[in-house]
Amino acid sequence: MSQKKLGLGILALIVVAVLYYFNHTENVKNLNTLQEAVNVQIAEMQTNGFTISDREIKKETEHFVIKINDPQKAALFLTEKGIQTSVEEAKELTGIQLATDVTYLEDMIALELYPLTLPTYLTTAFTTKNDKKVLAQLEDMIKKKIFLMHVDIVHSTTTFKGHIKDINEKVEGEKEVKLTLQGLHFSGDLKKEKIVQYMQRFDTLHFYMSDELNRTISGYQSQYALTGTTAHDYTTEYSIEKIQIAEEAEGVLFADTISLHSTSSVTDGLATETLKTKIKNMDLLFEKNKFAMQTLVMDMNVSNLHMDTLEKLQKTDKSKEFDGHLETLVSNNMHVDISNLAVDKVTLHGEEMNGFSLDAELDIDESLDIYRLGMKPKHALHKIDGTINLSLSKEILALLKEDPKSMLFYMMYRPKRSLGQRIYNINIMDGAIKINGKPLEL
Repeated sequence: MSQKKLGLGILALIVVAVLYYFNHTENVKNLNTLQEAVNVQIAEMQTNGFTISDREIKKETEHFVIKINDPQKAALFLTEKGIQTSVEEAKELTGIQLATDVTYLEDMIALELYPLTLPTYLTTAFTTKNDKKVLAQLEDMIKKKIFLMHVDIVHSTTTFKGHIKDINEKVEGEKEVKLTLQGLHFSGDLKKEKIVQYMQRFDTLHFYMSDELNRTISGYQSQYALTGTTAHDYTTEYSIEKIQIAEEAEGVLFADTISLHSTSSVTDGLATETLKTKIKNMDLLFEKNKFAMQTLVMDMNVSNLHMDTLEKLQKTDKSKEFDGHLETLVSNNMHVDISNLAVDKVTLHGEEMNGFSLDAELDIDESLDIYRLGMKPKHALHKIDGTINLSLSKEILALLKEDPKSMLFYMMYRPKRSLGQRIYNINIMDGAIKINGKPLEL
């Protein structure tokens, strides 16, 4: 069975999008009942990639089942409502039937959402006798409503809050699988048919599969805010206390105190995106080799992204059209600015040493041919101009020189020296590269 996402995170996206339909204040004012407002919004869902079935309406309660029937339409629809969703993510939910129980109260609407079926990619992946044993256990969990989300919506203020019921389950088969989710809560605000604020946090998410896979995320928090008129005008904040991933074939990754801030804004059809991230500690363990970094930071900015093409890329499968859209994406001379990529300390082979830093500015010409780039990487040299400044500690450079090819490069292109650092200034212009003023021989 391929290890795809379980779908809980994407289910949350659908749920938050559904919230809007129960909370469109302007419609509620114009219609006699909240139920009639729901009718209007459900009709819109059914023309945008969803089906609604098994609907039961009573005086103060309602029940129906949601299902995606057109992933491409559904992904675009959710993105337009402020929920960034790719076609691939929507496809992973194909086959899931999501039951929705609605209770109409005096000042709020209460929702409970829970899956009735598993996604198609899971049910078709279970083929052996042992797999079917696992499938039966998962289906039993669904019957018991193990995966349940509760949401309260204050329809007078367009705010909502909710949680996913804690999960602590084990599946027995050829391999033992454990899933733990604790303390997942979320809240947000809806205005003019879009989610304008969304916050989420959870204490622990743990997934374990025998000795093959062990993943834990602790202390997760995220915030999203819509800042403009398009779905690509937003800011996001993430923080994670700890991540630990252990895979039998890949090794172990440990990171702590992670923060990420990103923004996106659109002006005259062109998007500018920024990313700032910081990781206090990151350790990688491969067999008996340990590589560690302390205080990893990255600040970067990408501008002049063609907005219409960016939206097409998000709803285009990997196909012949993809390269064409990618070319149009940079059709306004895309600019990439990495103001800081740095690591304070590095540990390798048991030795701690000072780290490195890099900054770069690159301009990508609108005539860049993505197809030719794949066939002939040197094509990029004639379409990209810019500068890259790399500063290495003398300890890192000494370690690199142990490799014969790196030693040859060092002999040909000597670094500058400043404050104990070894510095390379790289200039890319008119198809040529110069390193500290010396042409690079290609």
